[in-house]
Amino acid sequence: MEVIETALPTGMTNSRIQEYLRDVPYPATRQVLVDRARKTGAPGDILRALERLPERRYASPDAVIETIGMLV
Repeated sequence: MEVIETALPTGMTNSRIQEYLRDVPYPATRQVLVDRARKTGAPGDILRALERLPERRYASPDAVIETIGMLV
């Protein structure tokens, strides 16, 4: 099985992203994630990363972070 390397954009960390997605009811769509991040005051870099996510349901914060890392 091939391991996919993912790297978050500079300045982003797992904990920083999760800080703005706390209390998200998973599974969650991209729009739910973006809306929650806006409501919790996420900065532009995190909002842009979330807005670039493919439209689907994300099962967990780890799935969101992994997908952001693959988009970089």
